[in-house]
This record gives sequence, C-alpha cells and structure tokens, in this order.
Amino acid sequence: MKKNGEKKKRRIPLPVKIILIILALIFTFYIYLKLMPIKGLDEFLNQQYSTRFYDCNGRLLHILPLEEGLRKEYYQLKDLPKELVQYFIKEEDSSFYYHPGINPMAIIRAAKQNKSEGRIVSGASTITMQLVRLIQPRTESVDFKIKIREMFLALSLEAKFSKNQILEMYMNNVPFGSQADGVGSAARTFYCKSPNELTSEQMQTLAKIPRYPSKYAPEKSFDYPSLCPHFINYVKKQYAEKNETIPADLTLSIDSSLVESLEKQMQSKLSEYAKARIHNGAILAINNHTGEIIAWVGNASFDDINHGGQIDGVLTCRQPGSSMKPFLYALALESGFEPSTVLPDIQQDFGTSGVYVPFNFNNMFNGPVRMRVALASSLNVPAVYLLQKVGLSSYMSRLMQLDFKSLNGTRESTGLSLALGASEVSLYEMVHAFSVFPNDGQLLKELTFKKSNGSKNAPFSKVYNKDTARIICDFLSDKNARTLGFGNAKVFDTPYPSIFKTGTANQYQNIIAIGATSEITVGVWMGNYEGETVINMTGSSIPAILVRQVLDRLTAKYGSSEFNAPELYEKREVCTLSGMPAGPNCPSKSLEYISKADRNKSTIERCNWHKIVNGKIQIQYPSEYQHWAKGNNMAGTISESTESLSIKFPRDGSKFVFDPSVPSTFQKLHVTATGGYGERVTLYLDGQNMGAAQGLLEWDIPLTRGRHQIAIESGNQTAVSEYSVE
Repeated sequence: MKKNGEKKKRRIPLPVKIILIILALIFTFYIYLKLMPIKGLDEFLNQQYSTRFYDCNGRLLHILPLEEGLRKEYYQLKDLPKELVQYFIKEEDSSFYYHPGINPMAIIRAAKQNKSEGRIVSGASTITMQLVRLIQPRTESVDFKIKIREMFLALSLEAKFSKNQILEMYMNNVPFGSQADGVGSAARTFYCKSPNELTSEQMQTLAKIPRYPSKYAPEKSFDYPSLCPHFINYVKKQYAEKNETIPADLTLSIDSSLVESLEKQMQSKLSEYAKARIHNGAILAINNHTGEIIAWVGNASFDDINHGGQIDGVLTCRQPGSSMKPFLYALALESGFEPSTVLPDIQQDFGTSGVYVPFNFNNMFNGPVRMRVALASSLNVPAVYLLQKVGLSSYMSRLMQLDFKSLNGTRESTGLSLALGASEVSLYEMVHAFSVFPNDGQLLKELTFKKSNGSKNAPFSKVYNKDTARIICDFLSDKNARTLGFGNAKVFDTPYPSIFKTGTANQYQNIIAIGATSEITVGVWMGNYEGETVINMTGSSIPAILVRQVLDRLTAKYGSSEFNAPELYEKREVCTLSGMPAGPNCPSKSLEYISKADRNKSTIERCNWHKIVNGKIQIQYPSEYQHWAKGNNMAGTISESTESLSIKFPRDGSKFVFDPSVPSTFQKLHVTATGGYGERVTLYLDGQNMGAAQGLLEWDIPLTRGRHQIAIESGNQTAVSEYSVE
C-alpha cells in the first residue's frame, strides 16, 4: 500500500510515446539531411553563368558564352513570368509544392508501369530529383541503387533549401540542347527573346523541350546581341587579370548608340580616304569627373578581316607624335619656365652621345617663339629644346605619374625624340593622361567601365599644379596661337570652350587628335595596322574632325563650362616678339600670363629688343639668333653681346654616321659658331685652315670617318669641339 500523501506518478501513454519517438527520429533525420554534405553542391552553387552586359541606358549589348559556346543566363525566380513557371511545374512535377523531394504516389505509379512493361518507362522524377542529376550528372546506367541515392539526395536538398530556391536553381540550369541551359538562354536561343517577352504558346513549348528536345525544340536562332565587341573584350580582360568572376548582370558606362553612330562616321571617313591607305581608326571618350568610359570604338568594323578589324586601336600602342607635347610644356612650366618665355626655334643640335637634329613639320624655323605659340602651333625644335633643359629622366618620371605604363622599361632606349612622341603609347593612355588638364592637374586614378550612377567622387592623384594645368588649357584653346602652325583651322573653332592637340608619327603611319572640354576628353587615332605610310596625308585634320564631332554631340548632353583662370597669374601686355614686358618701342603687343608676385617689382626689365635707331624702330636680336636672322633675311641687327666665342654645331663629343650609299662629296658637316665680337674667325679642321668668316659664322666641311677636332680662333679667343664619324 502506498503511504498517505504519496503522489501517484503519471505515465505517458504508449501511443504518445511512439508518436514522440517518431517525431524525434524525423527531426533527427531532417537535421542529418540538412547538414549532410552533397558532393558537387558548392561547385554548382558557385558556377559561372553567362554575363549579360548592358550599356548605360539599359540596352543589352552581349551575352557572354561559357566554355564551348554554352550560354546559361541566370534569372531570379521573381523575375520570371509566373505563367512560364507554372507551365514547367505542370509539365515536370505538378505536385512540386506538396512533396518533400520525392513523390510516393508517382513512385508507386512508375513501379507498376515499369513492371508491366518489363523495362523502365517512367522514373517518377520530381523537379528536385532532376536538380540532383544536374548537380551530380549520371555517369553510369540507371538502376535501383542509383534511383534510391537520387531520392535520398533530393530529400537532402529539400531540407537545405526552400521550394522557391530549388525551383530557381532548376529553371536556370535545366538543359534544352542547342548549347542553351536555363529558361533564359533557351528563350533567347529559340525565340530571340527574354523570358518576359514570350507568348503563352512559346512558354508552353519551352516547358516541353527538356523532356522531348527532338520533338518540341524549334529551329535554333543565332540572333544574339553583339554590340561594342572591342569594349566587351576589354571588360572581360579586366576581370581575367584580377582573377575575378564577372557578375551575371553588368551595367557598363558605355553609350552603345553613340558607339554605333561613331563607327558609321569612322567607316565613312575611312572610305573617303581609303586610297590614302587609311584603313583603321579608333575613338575613346571619357567623362572627366567620373572617369566613366562613354565611347569606345576599337575599329570601324570588328568584322573587317582584311584590315585587322578585331585589333583594338584603343589599346594598340602607336607613336602619338606631337600630341604628347602638352605634358612636356606643363613640366617646363614647373621647372622654371614662364608662360612668357621665348623659345629658340632655330636650327640646332641636341645631345652628345647621339646627335639629334630636329626639324619642324614644314622644314622651316621661326626664330624666337613664345611658349604659347610653340605649343599651340606644335613646333618641334622648341619642344626638344625644352626636353633637353628639363631633363629626360624628369620627363619620363612625370609620364609615369601620368600612367603611361607602355613606357615602362624604355628609359635606356629613349632619346630626345621623346619630346616629339617617338615612343609608342596607346590611345587609352593618351586620353586618360590628357584629361589631367581640364581636371586642374589631377589625374583620374583609373578609368571605369562600370556605370557610376552620376557619382563624381572618382579618386584622383595630383600630377601638376592647378595653375600649370590651367595655363596649358589657355595655350591649347588659343585660336590665334595656332595660326602659325595650322592657319585658321575651322575644326578647332568650337562654340564652347575646348582644347585640342594633334600629332603625326614618322612617315605619317599614325595620325591622332585629342580634344577636351571641362566635362569630356576625346581621342581619335587613324592610320593602318600594316605600318604603311599614309599617302599624301601630312597632317591630322581628319581625326581632328571626328574629335570635334564627338565633342559637339557630348557637349550637347553634358554641357561645358569655361576653363578656370590660374590663381597666381594675371594677363599683362608683353612684347609679341621677345615675350618681355612690353616697352614703348614694341610695335606688337600680346596678353600673356605673368606671375602676380612680379606685378609690383620695379626691377622688371622691359623689352630691350626694340630700339630707336635714326628715328626708326630697329630689332636687335640676341646673338643666338644671328644665323637664323641673317639666313632668313630678317630685318634687324644682332645685339653686341659679350658672348664668348662658341661652337654651336657640332657639339663636343658628337657622333655622326657616314652613309656609304651617298657619294662622299655630297656629305658635308655644317659648322656654326657665335661670338667673336664681330672680328674675323678662322676655322681649323684637324689643324688645317678651312677658311675665315665674319658676322655670320658658318662653314661647310667634308664628313669623313674617324675622330676629328675643329677649332675656331678670333684674336686671343679659341673654341674647340671634337666629334667622330662612324
């Protein structure tokens, strides 16, 4: 008997115990299924899908195929038409939302059918089981053991993912044949449409194809979009170099309608000048503030197999010619030269270990030329003069800051011809670097191929001082300063503020033009990939026309503002000839930037080149211009300087090359000298008297192999120079 007060223990009924045990087992089994690893699942979830590239306006440009041409686009389930999804469920697994991954009723029905037929005629596969086979493709014939394993894995997938997740994976990976996996690529392959553009009839057909491809699949279409192919290849390369996966959807910065229009314009120009061997052309346009690439034309036609249409002229390295000069002039302004500095555009040689004698484009010399005119008119000799003064190493370092990666490792092989753009760089590098001027000396750290949604917070790095960039913009936008080199070229006369620079490579194989507004920078290259000389084309007006057309179009969209004036300078009158502050005798005056710090200095020397002689204004040139002035019959005299006797050409240590194909009697060395105080000067070659000169000190002597010494004597003055001929 139980004691009083002892509570009676309550027992759990047996049926309840059984239910609890079953529930516990089911829960344990569910947890096991959820945690159970599935071979190949991680790879399947992280697989590469075909990228859809869109332009900045949402236009589909290209669908990137995978290996062996397979296309597999990805769509979220919510972005697929509900009607299309229902058709697939109806065809493949009408009870999809009501079973745990396997359908017991379908299994029983399939078992009866297979038994009566004596062979497998129905597999009772659910959508989840089909997904299992996509994750783990069958490598052997189907048997009972394989079916059990697939069922078990289907249960595991149902434990790991929601029904909608499973359906989304299935819809994006189900094979349709014809190198198309997933409903998105199937719709594009068979109907040239996106899933949302399909008709009900097309949706029904599409849902039947996976089960009976040979019976239901329509004829394959090849109308895949393929716009801006050069740019797409560039974007693909950027991801490959960083070893990154391209996202399934990528909106690019490029305007495909603009690109198509520019391709037609380029084709028109190439057709117009085909007889001149201009077969290829490239265009690049960027947003100065965001770094977005707006237009990229790698060639007039990607399909032009006769002229290397698939070669990308934006990335191909070519000599840029004089279009490089603004970077050098900007460095010179930061190396002690003033905007008003006069540069000697006269015949002269540069260098010692290898003599370099530059000529201007028209083989003429213009004497003293202000920096503004020398740059805007693209004179060669002043540019080489500047490079010699600022130093090749300093200039190369600055070009590295401007991100000219193509010049890496070329320092030893580069000479003073770098001032004239003799080294090869790409149009991409040129446009990127040129944008430093409208950007106040700040260089975009990188150009972007992605749409930035209007953000103007692109990262920059300082390359030039703000005022330096602003002065260069003023030089390059000065229509009057261009007149000496280009006349009154209408192509540069824009109704909005703009800057231009053109360039022509040796033998005219490459002609280039760069232009910019406050908002946009554009570059155009034209020529040919065969390296042939462009016949009868001695300038770069053709690409300049295209630059102007692009700027016109983009300025209408993006607008343009005035280039800012330098803060530490102001424009004051200077003598047009000497560049010095204008004096009372200067017949021509121009406005030029002068440092505000010098504004109130009483010691500033005014122009001393113009003097009154016998009641008339007479020009008195510095002695370095005596050969130029007298050789060109220029009015004026040479100033009586105290310059010592000096051999200007050849410089001491110079090396020359004897050409055996030319008769020796035709090969001369033109010796020039200055100084001598107006006395007679005698020239000696290896001790032999070669004659005397007075005033204009010039001699022609034979060019013969070996080491030689020339000496000039005047009174008690002597100058010596040694050179060699190989």
